[in-house]
Amino acid sequence: MAKKEKYIKLDKEKVKEIAEIKGVSAVTVYAALKFQTQTPLAMLIRAWALNHGGKLFEEAENPYEKVVTL
Repeated sequence: MAKKEKYIKLDKEKVKEIAEIKGVSAVTVYAALKFQTQTPLAMLIRAWALNHGGKLFEEAENPYEKVVTL
């Protein structure tokens, strides 16, 4: 079973905005949005993103991966 990944999709303008507000680089913001970091700052960035139009996506297992031909 593959690892399920989740990420928050956010416009580039919003990424730049939060980077400026928090005084961090865009790379730091993208790492937080991809759940690559688990720091308090990353959690704050994710909360801000979701409250300002970000969309949370999570990969799901494909139930049709093994298809039986009748």
